[in-house]
Amino acid sequence: MSFVLYDLSFLVVFTLAIVIFLYTRKHNLKRDGIMYLYRTKVGLKIIDNLGKKYPKTLRVLSYIIVACGYLLMIAMIYFLIEIVKIFLNPTFVQAIKIPPLMPLIPYLPNLFKITWLPPFYFTYWIVAIALIALFHEGFHGIFARFYGVRIKSTGFGFLGPFLAFFVEQDDKQMQQKKIFPQLTILGAGVFANILIGIIFFFLMAGFYNTAYSPSGVVFNDYSYSLFTQEQMQNLSLNNKILAVDGMNLTGITLLEKNYYISPEYFKLDETELTSKTLIKAYQDLPAINNQISGAIRRINEVQVDTQEDFVNEMNKHIPGQEITITTQSITNSSDVKTYNIILGADYQNSSRSVIGTVVLLPSGKGIRIMMYNLMNYFREPGVNYAPKGNYEATIFFYNLLWWIVLINFSVALTNMLPVGIFDGGRFYYLTILAITKKKKLAEQVFKWTTKIILAVFVLLMVLWAWGMFR
Repeated sequence: MSFVLYDLSFLVVFTLAIVIFLYTRKHNLKRDGIMYLYRTKVGLKIIDNLGKKYPKTLRVLSYIIVACGYLLMIAMIYFLIEIVKIFLNPTFVQAIKIPPLMPLIPYLPNLFKITWLPPFYFTYWIVAIALIALFHEGFHGIFARFYGVRIKSTGFGFLGPFLAFFVEQDDKQMQQKKIFPQLTILGAGVFANILIGIIFFFLMAGFYNTAYSPSGVVFNDYSYSLFTQEQMQNLSLNNKILAVDGMNLTGITLLEKNYYISPEYFKLDETELTSKTLIKAYQDLPAINNQISGAIRRINEVQVDTQEDFVNEMNKHIPGQEITITTQSITNSSDVKTYNIILGADYQNSSRSVIGTVVLLPSGKGIRIMMYNLMNYFREPGVNYAPKGNYEATIFFYNLLWWIVLINFSVALTNMLPVGIFDGGRFYYLTILAITKKKKLAEQVFKWTTKIILAVFVLLMVLWAWGMFR
């Protein structure tokens, strides 16, 4: 039975439980906009005790929290600029697919047919949101009590089957406090999210290193060379045609070597080809000719687990020698393929035998590279890792940890945007007030900053629509 069926069954049961809970306690419910709030006193003693029991520790943490808040705000503004740059490129928009203003909902990757994100089940959503809200709101409450702000209640907010925790503080007391205590209370929630994100990141890394093992080498492209338009003038057709991923590549000879290029090249006019244009030409090597796919598990009868294993075994052979390569599907361990190939010669070093595969890693700077490096720092590039134990259970738990880490960091960053609906809005306003000492000026700066950021989000939606539907 697919886990999706279990997950959807859990969604139905969970929704029914929420409906019954709300109906039987409807006298305690109050409507707040589109949500229903259920207030309790649960956790108030814990919050009160923690807020008073460790004054020295909380005092030190206050400075760290405020500094963290400013760093997150600066980082989020930087990321927002980077996201605008990304969405200016229609190719990236079509690869990303997700609109920039899209709430994280269960089955989001399925909805937009996104392959670069792991599955996001309703079960993941409930666990992640529970952790995020519990610690986010709990830290707000602890530091509010530390600075003498009364906590009125705790509780749950309901929107259909979706729920959130909240800690309700006395806003009048909060606003009467000095600026630094207010900044600390506002920043405490996102500090908790960063803390939980870091903890679960190391849990994820530890789980990965324990539950997974290297299981073959992988590649994400065939070997190729890049040529300028001036060099391409010397090509000659060699009457070879190769079908790859539904495209018939054209065989050419250039600089006494054979390549394959896209037939689209011959349709480009002079305005699209400049001296800086680089043309990608696949090298005529065994991997592309045999369309090898999957993780390489064996060369002849020798098992290959890592890149070192692969290089050591390839060094034992010479160009022109026949070998057998066995591959295994990354997503289906029972899908095994065998290829009998004649080793080719490296186009740069004719004495070195190659099959013609490469591992391309993201390069440059920006949010995409940062996220890639963060989530892959404990993996060897070009190596496939497979679960040691139960395949589905291991992947399920690892992906859960992955989502908890990603969502905690995302919530922390987003919540520090200097916009009124987030903690960062009030945080930003108080900062301007502390600098200018003028309430009206601070309000005007905050108002225009909010308008500018909202305009950026409108621009992002326009760029997304243009990239997706042009």
